[in-house]
Amino acid sequence: MRLKSLELQGFKSFPDKTVISFNRGTTVVVGPNGSGKSNISDAMRWVLGEMSSKNIRGAKMEDVIFAGSQKRSPMGYAEVSVVFDNSEDAGKNESMGEYDEIVVTRRYYRVGDSEYFINRKSARLKDIVELFLNTGLGKNGYSIIGQGKIAEIISQKSEERRDVFEEVAGIAKYRYQKNEAEKKLASTDENLVRLSDIAGELEGRVGPLEKEAEKAKRYLEIYEKKKEADISLSIYDIENASAEEKDLAGKLKLSKHELDVSDETLADMDREDEKLFSKIQQNKIDYERAVESIAQATKSLHEAKSGILVKENDLSHYKSVLDGAGSKLSSLDASLFSANEEYAARLAQLRAAEKNKNAVEKALAEADEQIAEIRTTLDGIEAEKREIAKDTEYLKAQTVDARVASSVASSQREAGAQKAQKLSEDIKKYEEDIQLLSARIAKAQEKIDGYAEKEKKFKEETDALDAKRTENEGESALLSEKKSKMLIELSQTRVKIQNLVNMEELFEGYSRAVKFVMNAHKTGKILTANGKKPTIYGPVSLLFEVDAEYSLAVETALGGGLQNIVTEDEESAKAAISYLKRQNAGRATFSPVTTVFGTELDEAKMALSSKKGFIAVASRLVRADAKFTGIIRNMLGRIIIADDLDNAAKIAKSLDFRYRVVTLDGQVVNAGGSFTGGSSQNNSGMLSRRAQIDKMSAEAELLEKQVSAVNDDIKKIAENIASLKKRRDGVISTLSVLRTMKEAESTQLHVLISTGNGMEKTLAQLRAEYDAAKNKNEKQENSIKDLAEKEKQYAQQIEKLSKRDARLEEEKRGLLERSESIRTSRGERAVELAREEKNLELLLSVANAAKSKAQDYASRREELNAELETARESTALATEQIEEYKKTISLSEGTLRELEGQRDELSRVSVSLEQKQAQSRAKQRDLTHKRELIFREYTRLEAAHKSSADKKDKLLSFLWDEYELSYSGACELGFERVTEQNRASVAAQQAKCREGIKALGHVNVGAIEEFREVSERYTFLSAQINDLCSSKEELAKIIFTLEDQMRRDFATTIDVVNANFGMVFTELFGGGHAEISLTDPENVLESGIEIKAAPPGKVIKNLSLLSGGEQAFVAIALYFAIMKVSPTPFCIMDEIEAALDEVNVDKFAQYVKKYSGKTQFVIITHRRGTMEIADTLYGVTMHEKGISQVLSVDVSEIEKKTGVILD
Repeated sequence: MRLKSLELQGFKSFPDKTVISFNRGTTVVVGPNGSGKSNISDAMRWVLGEMSSKNIRGAKMEDVIFAGSQKRSPMGYAEVSVVFDNSEDAGKNESMGEYDEIVVTRRYYRVGDSEYFINRKSARLKDIVELFLNTGLGKNGYSIIGQGKIAEIISQKSEERRDVFEEVAGIAKYRYQKNEAEKKLASTDENLVRLSDIAGELEGRVGPLEKEAEKAKRYLEIYEKKKEADISLSIYDIENASAEEKDLAGKLKLSKHELDVSDETLADMDREDEKLFSKIQQNKIDYERAVESIAQATKSLHEAKSGILVKENDLSHYKSVLDGAGSKLSSLDASLFSANEEYAARLAQLRAAEKNKNAVEKALAEADEQIAEIRTTLDGIEAEKREIAKDTEYLKAQTVDARVASSVASSQREAGAQKAQKLSEDIKKYEEDIQLLSARIAKAQEKIDGYAEKEKKFKEETDALDAKRTENEGESALLSEKKSKMLIELSQTRVKIQNLVNMEELFEGYSRAVKFVMNAHKTGKILTANGKKPTIYGPVSLLFEVDAEYSLAVETALGGGLQNIVTEDEESAKAAISYLKRQNAGRATFSPVTTVFGTELDEAKMALSSKKGFIAVASRLVRADAKFTGIIRNMLGRIIIADDLDNAAKIAKSLDFRYRVVTLDGQVVNAGGSFTGGSSQNNSGMLSRRAQIDKMSAEAELLEKQVSAVNDDIKKIAENIASLKKRRDGVISTLSVLRTMKEAESTQLHVLISTGNGMEKTLAQLRAEYDAAKNKNEKQENSIKDLAEKEKQYAQQIEKLSKRDARLEEEKRGLLERSESIRTSRGERAVELAREEKNLELLLSVANAAKSKAQDYASRREELNAELETARESTALATEQIEEYKKTISLSEGTLRELEGQRDELSRVSVSLEQKQAQSRAKQRDLTHKRELIFREYTRLEAAHKSSADKKDKLLSFLWDEYELSYSGACELGFERVTEQNRASVAAQQAKCREGIKALGHVNVGAIEEFREVSERYTFLSAQINDLCSSKEELAKIIFTLEDQMRRDFATTIDVVNANFGMVFTELFGGGHAEISLTDPENVLESGIEIKAAPPGKVIKNLSLLSGGEQAFVAIALYFAIMKVSPTPFCIMDEIEAALDEVNVDKFAQYVKKYSGKTQFVIITHRRGTMEIADTLYGVTMHEKGISQVLSVDVSEIEKKTGVILD
């Protein structure tokens, strides 16, 4: 068996599908640190069944999935496949089956799900583990030796080393089989206990269940007899009740006629009585009006006579008032004149006093303004004096600081001069050393310039290919996104189509009766009277088609007519109605084509087209088969469609509301003028489903074509990308080798360059320090001069401030003297103002008193004039009223005589009408009594009829509730008919059955089936227990045989490996001694493995005393010894020689080369000695950060392209 290839996709740093082919001999994988080369050995370990994330350098299993990079998104899964050549040419391994090629695949999703495949067929992890048992290739085998495994086998405890040796001995498979057998044995014991418990429980249930089952069978026998009796009696009683109901219905009809005749006669008499009552009431009203009018006339006559006496007395009073008012008016005029003259004099005095007060207030205000101005000026002077004092202090402090700074600068200038001299000498020495080192670096650099030039050329070619590939990938991503959206849209459209189809097939939205008829018609259950299948076309909504914009309007116009079922003729309609009636399935409306006709409004004759908002007559908007024209016109021919409700109302009004008008949004103006409307759903969908299905189907077909076109485009771009990748891989392969050689040469120059950089850095620091010292000295010299100049400036500024302060003090004294003088003058004016205000207050009081007195005299004069005018007007009015009263007395006396005559005539008529009414009501009472007798009989008949109908309904309900049978269904059962003669015996049988069921008590009908199931299960479990006991004995024998075989094979293998270990160790170390042994020879299957090794000239008691390189070489010797005993088809070594020196690396390489004829080696390495033995060389790079690429390196091709000979 030979390792053929390894395929990775999404595993760690390999997001793209990467295929690594392995040839015979030794394959070496190289690459810089961090490039992802060790991920190849991790992938091999993982695909062979490794379940520990720690063993594949991860924290959790999710870490094996590519986690993304700066330019690439994380992937959702990782997949690795390993391909083995198991043909005869490759050394067929019979334990791995009859296949010539074996492909093992493992896939892990980020959500945590795992999948395993063998030859592309789904498998279990267990299947993969068993496939590689005893081949050395399993997860515990020795075919994959990782970076930590070399040190681990030395540092492990003796008991922990058994896995590798068991794999060599070939007992890993036996141990696995033994473990499986032990698991099965434990499982068998558990199953025995569990099954024994269950069997014991079932055994206790079998007896009671058998009794319950017998009881249930007896119950079912009695129940069937009771059922037959119930149904037979119910049919007999239903037929009797129906006959009785029919007889009572006839009698009820006759009684109803008599009652109606009586009611009509009584109604006529009531109408006559009402007329007579109305006449009596009207006569009473006229009589009461006459009496009321007489009383009113009498009252008016009395009021007129009293009014004359009152007005004559008023005239006498008004005459005395007019005579005394003249003298009072003259006296008031003299008093008013005197009061007005006094008020005018007081006003003149008041104005003079106000003028003096205003003059004093103005003088006070001017004084206040002057004092405020002086205060402001003084505040400004004080503030400026404070600032001067502050500035003076600051300047004095600055002067002191300048003197101190000048002294410090002088000291620093002298120290800086000495430092600059020392730095100048150091700089000169470093410049000489750097010149010598630069010559050495230039000579070394010359060796790698050729590599750099070639690398640049290949890099440019790679960048160009990457740019084209990125462009193609971008196009592919856009097309993929477009395809995804189109597929989502296609899926949604298909779902919608299926939903609509299902709704049509299930008649969704139709009444129960319509569904019932259509489903029955499909299954051929409906037949005409002559036994033929009727012609039923279906509901109107499935036969009519209408444009979407008119759909809501037409559905509204049709209303419930949407569910009318169209038939070919009336016979088909009758057959469907008969079927509905028999099945009690509801009601439906049927429209036979041969009987339903209709007319259509004449648009031209009615001038409908000229009316605003008119759309069409509704029948013109519908499309259907020509044979349905009459039905369309019948349902829609006299309905008008308008655009909105306003225009619909106008159209309906212009047609005198004779026709129904429907708007596009479903509002209705009904014939007769009523309106129906409001909010409504957009569409019931019943009328437009087929159109929607056709439209969506066309859309789905178009989408499918578009998806196919996009797939073709994606395929073409994928081919372009593959071509570009192949070309790029070839360039990268050569570029990788060039970079490796360049890095090797660069490493040798590193020390020289590092030294030169350090010296340059030191020289730069010295020069910077020298320049800084020189600049600092110059700055300090300038600083000393600046500080001297500042001292002089500070003294001059202090002197100026002192003079300014003296001037401000003089100005302040003058302002204070002036302010005091103004304050004295203001006090005198304030006293004068108080005196003027008091005088003004006194004058104002006197003037107000004079004004009030004048106003009082004027008011009293106006009141007296008003009294005189009122007295004159009242005298004239009283005279006119006396004349009016005299006229009223004359008229009232004539009217009173006429009204008394009318009253006497109305009293006579009232007596005559009341006599007629008494005679009519006596006749009415006799007829009412007769009608009551008729009504009682009618009520009795109606109650009897209802009782009979209720009895029948109750019997029908009993049949349905108890046995889910209709009357016709019960008759179809064919039970013996009950007659009047045998009804009593059937009823007795019915009662006997009921008593029998009652006597049985609670019955578990399910016990029959439950007893059968429990019995079968008990029998089955008993057989299972016997089988398990036999299996337990067989498993114990198998475990004993396996343990015996394992002991013999393991002991033999340890002896052979021990001999080989000593020999290989001596070859590799050039002498010395090494051996392995069992720590407990008596317990071979549990014993640990002890390793002893002593290099030439050394005595080693503990392996930990060896150096790291020696420990690694001991472990390598042990692995080679193991491979001599049981060679693996291939071996993957991941940097196991990293700790060895160059001499030992060469020994290791030669040993690998020696055994490469028997074992296929895959070595991941950094060491040149190992690379030299490679038959095939792969390079792993990260051209894109975080993305590993594997490049096949042809050594002869590299030498040809680069001109460099690889040793």
